[in-house]
Amino acid sequence: MNTHFFFALVLPDDIKAHLHAVTERLNSRFPFKKWLHPADYHITMAFLGSADEALKKDALRRVESALANESSFELALDAIDVFGKHESPRILWSGVKRQHRLFSLQEKIYTSCADAGFQLDKKPFKPHITLARKFTGEDSFSLESVRQVADLNDKQFEAVQVALYQTHIGESPSYEKVFTMNLQ
Repeated sequence: MNTHFFFALVLPDDIKAHLHAVTERLNSRFPFKKWLHPADYHITMAFLGSADEALKKDALRRVESALANESSFELALDAIDVFGKHESPRILWSGVKRQHRLFSLQEKIYTSCADAGFQLDKKPFKPHITLARKFTGEDSFSLESVRQVADLNDKQFEAVQVALYQTHIGESPSYEKVFTMNLQ
């Protein structure tokens, strides 16, 4: 299998621990095929797919240059939501409150990767942290019930680092940071 690469906002360890505690409350009551390892929590900024080494290096150089003067900024967790059918979701995720700086950062990374020659997903950016994949319950899924059990509060954190990740399919954790960039 090919390995894949993506740029993502790295989450602080305390936020990963907080989200893991939320998933511990959820996973016995809401069956999903896969609950992500806490080390794998992140916010994807640009998914590259499989990447030729020269193309990847060019994208990395461009992203580094685009983010050279970027400073850290505050984010806050938001409500849990889903992708896919509401009665049987494909992805369970936590959002973050809308923050202009996050969208600006993502646009710089996305543009840098596109300028390097990557064919990127054209869907609008929807910042999220994947928690689980593929609902397997026999009863219909209830997002309202998940939100009540999760009791996800508006926990704030500082966005301080972006990384280029590599996937390791079938492993847990599945994602490895291969290069990191600290925001000022």
